[in-house]
Amino acid sequence: MVQQLCKTVLILVNLSVALSIGKSLLVISFKTLYYILQFYTLFPQAKASLIHISGPRIAVQYSKIQLRCMASTGQKHFLWYFSSNGSAAAQYPKEPLSSHPFSAIRFDTHGAMLTIRAVDRTHVGSYRCCATDTLCATMSLFVVSATDDPSELRPTDSLGGGGVAVLDVQSDGTFELAIFHAPLLEGEISLEREAVAVRFCDHFRHRAEECNEQRTNGVVAYSVRNATMEASAQFQVKITTNKRLEVMHLHILIRGKPIVRMDTYSVLRNLSHINLSCQGYAYPTPSVTFTYTPCLPTAMDRLSDIQRDACEKSITVPQHMERLSPFNYTTIFEVIIPSWPVQKPGIVSCRASNGEGSSSIETLLFVRNFHEPMQFRIESPTDVVLYDDTVNITCQTDVYNFTNQLTIHHGGSSIHLAGEQLGYAWTITYLAHITNDSQNEVVCEGHHKNGTRVRSTLNLSIQYPSKPHVVSVNDSVNVTIAHGDAVRLECDIDGTPSPDIVWFKNDAHLRHAQGHFVRVALDEDETRATYRCVGRSRLGRATKTWYIVVEESMRWLLIGGLGAGALIALLVIGTVAWSVGAYQQLLHRQMDLETQLRMSKENVADELMTVPLSQRNYNTPGMGSSLVHEA
Repeated sequence: MVQQLCKTVLILVNLSVALSIGKSLLVISFKTLYYILQFYTLFPQAKASLIHISGPRIAVQYSKIQLRCMASTGQKHFLWYFSSNGSAAAQYPKEPLSSHPFSAIRFDTHGAMLTIRAVDRTHVGSYRCCATDTLCATMSLFVVSATDDPSELRPTDSLGGGGVAVLDVQSDGTFELAIFHAPLLEGEISLEREAVAVRFCDHFRHRAEECNEQRTNGVVAYSVRNATMEASAQFQVKITTNKRLEVMHLHILIRGKPIVRMDTYSVLRNLSHINLSCQGYAYPTPSVTFTYTPCLPTAMDRLSDIQRDACEKSITVPQHMERLSPFNYTTIFEVIIPSWPVQKPGIVSCRASNGEGSSSIETLLFVRNFHEPMQFRIESPTDVVLYDDTVNITCQTDVYNFTNQLTIHHGGSSIHLAGEQLGYAWTITYLAHITNDSQNEVVCEGHHKNGTRVRSTLNLSIQYPSKPHVVSVNDSVNVTIAHGDAVRLECDIDGTPSPDIVWFKNDAHLRHAQGHFVRVALDEDETRATYRCVGRSRLGRATKTWYIVVEESMRWLLIGGLGAGALIALLVIGTVAWSVGAYQQLLHRQMDLETQLRMSKENVADELMTVPLSQRNYNTPGMGSSLVHEA
């Protein structure tokens, strides 16, 4: 197969392909193809040119790692070499790694597997895997270690090469971290805060008493003193070597007593369920318990001053409702109690505990009639305020922050009233009789428990009353329409307050008709209908009526038009028929006359034949006188 291909290439050896790229002319000769084919014919082993090593480049100290050597041609015989001084081939020992005490080599159909049971800094360096003397692949191995005794560095998977590790730091926040590496000809090693690209010590500088970085031959070391639990974060170990970037994600978690917080809950009385939430910082992840203590609303001024004797016994929220937040490898936690049934106002507390200690926090649960501290509104009238109206006004303040004392200022007078507790608010009712423009402003003043006063003002827009009335001259209208036509009706009833408009047809309520305008049409079998609109307000009512009639002449005109058309058609048909008959009779008469004339001539000839020639008279009237006598 190869020989045939070579012959074909020899035939094409003098051919070339000219490719024009811009102004340059690139000539590709098929001789190059010929040399390539000859190379693979003479050296078939060169086909196994793809070989690589898979496995971690950055490993956690004392973890187990595996390095696998694979070739694209399925080679099964590989030799491993190790150098702690660099990656140049001359620096590798001549003896393979099979006899090295810290490794165990296993061969399989996919290649050679190198397993290191507990990697440490003695394993740092360059690894070389060879299928032949000239077919090899290399890689560098780096080791990350917690060099202080209390701290623990562990990978997140069973093998130390998963690319993610966790550094467990004691509560004093003091730890040391080292990255071991072989001598780098060119490259860089860095440790940065993930996502924000902040260098390691820049992150801890404001969160610890001390952070130092030291670089020596083969080691990059970091030391941190007295960091807080809130300084826990996720970092990246970045190593650039031979133009290749290796990354390990490192979660540094500092142990500490839980720090918890809760928001104040303020819900409306018609809300049946809420979500309770407790957030904070803690490592290890804490267990969280919620409790609820019902209290009298009037005793819940401030959490610090709450009257505990006005509260009932605390209730532990059922723990089966607890739902932990999905945060992994972080000191942040959140626990949610979903759809907790709201009962009474009271105290909600959250207690978080872990191996470093416990802490708790309390917050108030307010159940309110309304969100604002004060509500001031008109209960009636619900439309507009008229002169001589009596306005029903309510003023409410929440029972948590206000006393039951309220003051109404209106028309130059001040009235002090004691509020009645309705739900979770102090409530008063004030009736204001409006007689002039000076009474258009009403002020309600609430007395806060801290001694201050809160005001709310209503500005009344007072109008003159006007009963519902029809604006046009006539309140009844006769309307004549053609059959099938529609008509637009306008209900011009006005008044103050604005009346509500209701439409009727033949005393039946038209529920679909709304507003002052409606478009109506009668059914095919209807000849008349009565439409009414009624305007209603609290001052009275007014009615406007339309009597709609379908014009009879128009109906009969339509029917007469159809009849006249039929009659004309009949007349035309009759005339044509009569004309045809008369013409036929005329033809028959003409034919009869011609027949009679012919028969008359024949009779005369017969008579002449019976008369002797001497007696024939050729001057017989009717026969003419132009006959010639016979000799």
